[in-house]
Amino acid sequence: MTNIRLAHAVAALALFWSCSERTPSLDTIAEGYVRVALQLAQHDPELIEDWRGPASWRPGAREPVAPLLKRIETLQQDLRRHSDPVTAERRGYLAAQLAALELSAQRLLGRSGTFDDEAEQAFGRRPSPVPATQLEAVRAALAQELPGSGSLVERYSAFKETQMVDPSKAEPLMRAALAACRAATAPVLPLPEGERIELVVVVDDDSPWDAYAQYLGGHRTKITFNRRAAVDVSRVLRLACHEGYPGHHVQFMLIDDELAKRRGWREFELTPAFGRHLLVTEGAADAGAEMALPLQSRIAVYRDVLLPIAGLPPQDAARIARVEQLVWSLEPAAIDIIRGYLDHTLTQAAAIDRLRSDALTLGPEALLAFAERRRSKVLAYPEGREAIWRTIGHDDLKAMRALFVEHPFAIQ
Repeated sequence: MTNIRLAHAVAALALFWSCSERTPSLDTIAEGYVRVALQLAQHDPELIEDWRGPASWRPGAREPVAPLLKRIETLQQDLRRHSDPVTAERRGYLAAQLAALELSAQRLLGRSGTFDDEAEQAFGRRPSPVPATQLEAVRAALAQELPGSGSLVERYSAFKETQMVDPSKAEPLMRAALAACRAATAPVLPLPEGERIELVVVVDDDSPWDAYAQYLGGHRTKITFNRRAAVDVSRVLRLACHEGYPGHHVQFMLIDDELAKRRGWREFELTPAFGRHLLVTEGAADAGAEMALPLQSRIAVYRDVLLPIAGLPPQDAARIARVEQLVWSLEPAAIDIIRGYLDHTLTQAAAIDRLRSDALTLGPEALLAFAERRRSKVLAYPEGREAIWRTIGHDDLKAMRALFVEHPFAIQ
C-alpha cells in the first residue's frame, strides 16, 4: 500500500509540474499580448499609439491576420488558467485588452457584428440610451442660450464662429490654457518635480487630430497642437486639460512610474488605441477636464485669461461655458444615430441630418467617416467619461489617481 501511495504521489507531482510548465507566467502572457498587438498593428497602424519597451519585441515581416487571431485565442486560454486573487487586476486588464484585440483581428478578417455587440467586446459594456425627453430638455435649454432665427444647429454654428481667433494667437492661447489646467490640477494631484510638457505647433489641414500627446519618458510629454485656419477658444481649453493636465500627460507619468517601472508590468509600456485602456484613458482625460475646471472655474478662465488673449469680449465667458456644457450632454444622441447608421437602420443622408439637428454635430460627415473606420471606438469618450464618473464620482479629482495606481483600470 505504501508503494502504491508513493506511486500515486509521484504521478500527481509529475502531473502538477507538467501543467505548471505548460502554463506561461503572466509576464510571458503580457509579452505575448504586446507582441501580437504590434504584429496586428502592421495591418492596422491606428491600433497602437506608442511602444516604449524593448526594440526586440517589435515584429519582423508582416504575418497574415488569421494566425495572429489564433495566437490571441491561445493567450486568452493561457490567461484563464491563472486564478491567483493577488493578480486579479492585472489579469482583468489583460483579459479585456485581449478581447478587444480579438475583435480587431476579426474586423480585419471581414467579420462584424452589431454596434452594441462590438462595443461589449471592445469595452465590456453596451451604451445605454438616454431618454428622449432628457435630450429634448437639453435642446430647449440651448434654444434659450442661443436666441435668434434659423435652426438650432445654425444658431449654434454662428455662436461658435464668435469664439474663433486668428491663427497667430493659437500658440499663446494654448500655452495659457495649459498653464490654467496645470494650476487647477497640481494642488489636487501632486506632480513630480521637473515634469514638463513640450508644445509643438503644426499646421496640417489634413490631420483628423486637433492635438496629440506622446510620452517621452522622464516625466516629459510632447503635445503636438494642430493650429488650423481658426481656433475655437473653448476647444483649446478642453484640449489643454485633456492632453495635458489632468489628462494624458498626468496619466502617462502615473502609468510609467507605478505600473511599468515599480510593478514591472511591461504591457504598460504600450499605448494601445483599443480596449479598456483606451476607454479609461480617454474617459479619464475627458472627465478630469471637467473635474479640474468645473463650470464656474471655466467661466473664470475664459473671462480672465483666454478671451483677453484671443481679443474677444470677456462678458461672453459665461454663455460659452454654459453652451458647451449643454452640447456635451447631447453626445448620447450622436451615439444612438451612429448605431443606427452602422447597423443599417439609417441611411447616410438621414444620419447626417439627424446628427446636425439632434446632436448639433457641426462636422457630421467627418464623424460618420470616423465611425465607419473605427466603429465602436466612437464610444471611448462619452462612454469612458460615464464609466469614470460611475467609479469615482463627478467631483473628486484626487480619486483619479486610484484608476492608475491603487486599482489600475478597474472601473464600474
